[in-house]
Amino acid sequence: MNTVLPYFFFALFAYLIGSIPVAYLIGQKIRNVDVREVGEGNVGARNVFHTVGHKWGSIVFLGDFGKGILVAAIVSQESKYVIALAGFFLLLGHGFPVWLKFIGGKGLSPVGGFTATLLPMSSIVGIGFSVFIWLSVRKFMPTTVAVIVCAVGLAPFFGYSTSRILIPIGLFALVGVKRKIDEPRTKKIERNNEWNRLTGGMI
Repeated sequence: MNTVLPYFFFALFAYLIGSIPVAYLIGQKIRNVDVREVGEGNVGARNVFHTVGHKWGSIVFLGDFGKGILVAAIVSQESKYVIALAGFFLLLGHGFPVWLKFIGGKGLSPVGGFTATLLPMSSIVGIGFSVFIWLSVRKFMPTTVAVIVCAVGLAPFFGYSTSRILIPIGLFALVGVKRKIDEPRTKKIERNNEWNRLTGGMI
């Protein structure tokens, strides 16, 4: 029992931090909207960026990114199993928060913060490169891909362990799974809210 209890507390802590619905709270506070029902229907920074305001979307990103940093900082000196468990429950909390009837975001920002804390040097390079990509194309997807590829792809050159590299890869893969799970709901909401017009092609 004593060996199981710490895992339980790490998992619970990660879930609760992950489940803080930053995008929902900002949407409610600033414009009295439920981000699950407007724009693309996602409880995340990009949706807030286009439906509430660019400044507020940036704040949501920093908040969700910070959730990942906090959880990773707490568990970074623990075993690879604890780190993986915490990352999974961080993503689970963000994607399925009990406070919002288990309708949450995809998890890219918190996983990004988690990765940046585990792989700081390669992530710094990735963030630097992503700024160039963003200024060039002003699109979220290629910018995000650039960060992920650099942070994970360059990690071996900075001497990070295999487990530290594989854990973020697994989490980003789960973000992709969450995206597919959400797709039927978000596609319907996008059509009802003219998402393409809101974004102006800035995907």
